[in-house]
Amino acid sequence: MVKLLKKPRNMTAKAVVTGASGLLGLELLRYLNNEGFDAVGTFNANPKLVDKNLKNLKCNIGDTVSVNLLAKKIGKIGTIFHCASMTGIDKCEKDKNACWQANVVGTRNIINLAKNHKAKLIYISTGSVFSGERGNYKENDTPEPRNFYSLTKLLGEEAVLAYDKGVVVRVTPIGIHGIGRPQDNFMEWLVDSVYNNKSFNLFGDVYINAISVESLAEVLLKVSKVMKRGVLHVGSKNRLSKAEVGQVVISKFPNFSGEAKIISVKDVPGDFVSRPKEMWFNVDKAVKLGFKMPNLRDELELILI
Repeated sequence: MVKLLKKPRNMTAKAVVTGASGLLGLELLRYLNNEGFDAVGTFNANPKLVDKNLKNLKCNIGDTVSVNLLAKKIGKIGTIFHCASMTGIDKCEKDKNACWQANVVGTRNIINLAKNHKAKLIYISTGSVFSGERGNYKENDTPEPRNFYSLTKLLGEEAVLAYDKGVVVRVTPIGIHGIGRPQDNFMEWLVDSVYNNKSFNLFGDVYINAISVESLAEVLLKVSKVMKRGVLHVGSKNRLSKAEVGQVVISKFPNFSGEAKIISVKDVPGDFVSRPKEMWFNVDKAVKLGFKMPNLRDELELILI
C-alpha cells in the first residue's frame, strides 16, 4: 500500500528516477515521494506498471531526442537515479542491438542530461560485471564480464565514473513488483512456481547477498547525500544460494506439491548463456560509511509478508 504523500520540501531541483515501471524504479519513486521529494519517474514500454498516483513521463532513454524533450518537461534536475536498463541475460544475448541501445547509448544520454543540469547521478549496476569465480568482491576488484548484458553494464559504469558527479552502486535487488509484472525477476518466478505447484530447478552453487528494493530505496537516497563520486557495493551482510532462497519461499507454502530439484549451473544445456556463480559483494565500505546492511533471510521475510 502506498503511503500518503508528504508535501515537497523546499527544493528547486527535482529528483528523476529512470525505469519507474520496473521493480526498483517503482519502489524508489514511491519512497522519494513519501520522503517529501519532488520526484519524477520515467518509463518507456510499460505504462501500465507505473504508479498512477505519482509523476511519470514517457521517455526512451536510448533516443537522444526523447531524453532532450524530457529535460524540457521536468525543469531543473538535482539528482538522477538511473535504474532503467535492458535486463534478462538470455534476452540481451539474443538482441544485442537493443541491449546496447538501452544500456550503453541510454546511459550516455542520461549522463549528458546530468551534465547539463550539473546533477548527481546514481547508476544502478550489477554483480555480474565480475566473473563470479570467487565472490566477496570489493569495489576496486577488476571486473570481468562473462556475457553481453554484463559487458554493457560495465561500459555504463565506466561512462558514469568519467563524470565528476557519477556514483556506481553495484547491487542485486530482489522483490515482487508492486503493480503486477509477472515472472520478470527471480523472486516473482519463484513465488509463481511454488504457488502454482510447478516443478523447477534451483541452482545450489549460485550465491547472492541480495537486498530488498524496500531497503535499497532508503540506502540509495542516503548514497546520493554521502557520496560525491565512485563505486559502492550494497547488499545483505550474508549470502545464500539461490536454492536456499528457494527453500525459504517454499516454506511459506506448506501445501506445495511440486518438486524443487537442486542442480549446478553447470548442468544447464549448452545454449544457456554463461552466468556468474559467486555474485555476492563485500559490503565493508558501505558499513564504514554508516549503512546498516540487513540479513538476507530477514529481507526475504520482508518480501514474503
